[in-house]
Amino acid sequence: MKKLSLLIVALLMLVGVNAYALDFEAQIGPEISHITYKEPGAMTEKGWFYGMAGRAEVKFDVAKDLKLTVGPELKLAIGRVDYSSPISGDMNGIDDTLFEARALVGLQYQLTPEAKIKPYTGFGYRSLVDDSSGKQTSTGAWGYERWIRYYYIPVGVAFSYDFTKDWTAKAYAEYDIFLRGKVKSYLSSVPGFEDITNTQKSGYGLRAGVNIEKKFTGWAVSFSPYVKYWKIKDSEVTYDSLGRGWIEPRNHSTEIGSALTLNF
Repeated sequence: MKKLSLLIVALLMLVGVNAYALDFEAQIGPEISHITYKEPGAMTEKGWFYGMAGRAEVKFDVAKDLKLTVGPELKLAIGRVDYSSPISGDMNGIDDTLFEARALVGLQYQLTPEAKIKPYTGFGYRSLVDDSSGKQTSTGAWGYERWIRYYYIPVGVAFSYDFTKDWTAKAYAEYDIFLRGKVKSYLSSVPGFEDITNTQKSGYGLRAGVNIEKKFTGWAVSFSPYVKYWKIKDSEVTYDSLGRGWIEPRNHSTEIGSALTLNF
């Protein structure tokens, strides 16, 4: 809850710069999603996540009908997932924490009085803590905590259209260039094992979404369904002090969710 409170304060501080920015937008609101994570042939985890998400964007005029946009995106969500494996059995009620931070820059072009298009890129960070430590599966296998981190470059395009002065529809599609992944497995919580860190070097991400916005005087509200997908290949092998090799298997995950945000 402390992390969630800090996220809300940070987003509200971003909103506070509105008085000083020439052209500024900010969004903040609750988000719900369902995530399915699979290691083919080995295991599946799936469950619901609840959290807060927000973004802020400053726009600068650089030419006629062209603006430079810069801003951060933040998300923090807490979930509970169920684990199923044909190898090690089942386990329910695993606590997960998901955090995402992105810094984006784009060029927004005014196609018509109603339509805008914006190609964008930036840098992204995704962190997922999956904590089954102290729990046992249905076959007696002990769980442990994993900390999964992705570093990537988003490359996307966003489009918006004003149907009326009060209603706007937006859509975006994005490809995420996977730079590096780190998986820290805290195996030392299981007798006879030690902590292991694996490095992931190959994979990609995809995401897309729409946004329906209703404007009021000085603010707006929007509904934003989305989908995110990650596909990551096998990690490098890491050896422990006893010479045992450990690998993070190829995996893929799908997140389907929606947000309800206040726009300033």
